[in-house]
Amino acid sequence: MTKRYFNPTELITGEGSFAQLPQVVSRFGRCALVVRAPRVSDPTPQLEAAGIAVLATDPIDHEPTTGDIEAGLALARAEHAEVVVGIGGGSVMDTAKAIAGLFPHPGTVEEYHTGARKVPGAGLPFIAVPTTAGTGAEVTKNAVLSDPDRHTKESIRHDGWFARVALVDPELTYSVPPAVTAGSGSDALCQAIEAYVSIGAMPATDALAAEAIRLTWRALPTAYHEPHNRAARADMLYGSLLAGLALANARLGGVHGLAHPLGHRFDIPHGVICGLLLPHVMAYNLHDAEAKYAHVAQLMGFADAEAAIDGIRQMLSDINVPLRLRDVHVDRDAFPVIVAESLPSGSLKHNPRPLAAEDVMAILESAW
Repeated sequence: MTKRYFNPTELITGEGSFAQLPQVVSRFGRCALVVRAPRVSDPTPQLEAAGIAVLATDPIDHEPTTGDIEAGLALARAEHAEVVVGIGGGSVMDTAKAIAGLFPHPGTVEEYHTGARKVPGAGLPFIAVPTTAGTGAEVTKNAVLSDPDRHTKESIRHDGWFARVALVDPELTYSVPPAVTAGSGSDALCQAIEAYVSIGAMPATDALAAEAIRLTWRALPTAYHEPHNRAARADMLYGSLLAGLALANARLGGVHGLAHPLGHRFDIPHGVICGLLLPHVMAYNLHDAEAKYAHVAQLMGFADAEAAIDGIRQMLSDINVPLRLRDVHVDRDAFPVIVAESLPSGSLKHNPRPLAAEDVMAILESAW
């Protein structure tokens, strides 16, 4: 089986690197559409001082919808944007990524979301600035969008959707509140582990995912309990970055295949549902990924995989991530719908142990 590693994003890292934003934007154009999270400072004064016209969407404080993308596209096209900047967590970066990616192409966002149209090529240049340590969206080619009318949450992806530049500055994560630290950090750890054991894993992604596991495992509790610990914040951000580089090529697994329909239907933050499901999916996979999980355990300082799974449960409890679906108000009667919506997922298809409908149901029951 041949495998491919590809990631064209230029990375600029280090404390204070965000100050380079005007210089970076000016390399791609003089009219920038800026998408940002509510808590992020408005970069308009710095950009305008560099001679860059700024178009701003409403701040994104929710998982992006197809409607959000349509609105952003209308603004970008009407004002002839030349570059798109996303400053925030995964939702913000996915919003900016989709607006940039679909800008020059015909058709509705819904047509691409349903698969009725395929993305024909690259779009506008996209610059990513992560402010949470979680999704790795600054180095992935997909945008996860929800369609409230169809009750679906799916990705649109294309090789041309990678960010041209990612500014990865730990200083931007210092003010992240504990609940967001816990949720985004749980996602980062989950993504690192899933990419490591994915059937799409290869030597390049293994190296990235292994270091991501090591960094996020040791840093997450500290970042949660000591939010001003700069070393822990940096380790989390760089661990998330490495996990993103790994998953962009190796893909993910059963946790993410289940997390999308559960999160969408029951309004559960993505990182929270990923953390909740992780020990249950690991337990299901254990026999088929024994050697890989043994190394995961070693990276985390445990004697074996079973101890690592128990350790993850304890750590998640320590940072107040719920451990049961009932604790996040999931309706057990919805399990058949969740199973049906999970099965087409590409993440499920990359899980190290095959997942049929009855297996997905068993994981949901174990997590209940």
